[in-house]
Amino acid sequence: MPSLRHALVAAVLGCAALTLTACEPDDTGAADGTVPATSAGPGAKGACPTLAPGHVYVKVESVSGAMNTLTTKGATQRCNPDEGAFYQANGKEHAYVVESGDTPVTVIHMKGKGAGRTTAAHGGLQHIRVCVNGTAQDTDTAKADTGDCYGQNYFDVAVGGDGRITEMTELYGS
Repeated sequence: MPSLRHALVAAVLGCAALTLTACEPDDTGAADGTVPATSAGPGAKGACPTLAPGHVYVKVESVSGAMNTLTTKGATQRCNPDEGAFYQANGKEHAYVVESGDTPVTVIHMKGKGAGRTTAAHGGLQHIRVCVNGTAQDTDTAKADTGDCYGQNYFDVAVGGDGRITEMTELYGS
């Protein structure tokens, strides 16, 4: 008959084994050690994206022109391990043009599509315009549904050698 001591040892070893198997390494990082910005979504405490070379943080202040011009301010990120990323606009105002309608735009959430990747011409810039301007069109005066606007208008953008935006990722900030 097993003794009480054997049962306690088995229970302690079982708990230790479960604890070790629950702590798998985080595979969300790329081979270069960067963490995709989309991993810092709602509820991802302690997850802070890392800028890749050629990328900058910006706060989008308006979308204008033919849905291809963004007025932005430079931004910085602060990371709190308990709360996640915080962003603050602190740079000079700058106008960027999106490279093309095929420019990839990754958003936290878009009605009917959920989280994911789209393009500038297929809903990406429209989503940004609604979140930033609060209207669906430049000429609209009625408020738009901003229920999908989680990112506080902060983005990780890749800027090409010609100064145009080649990729955008909406950032979630606590």
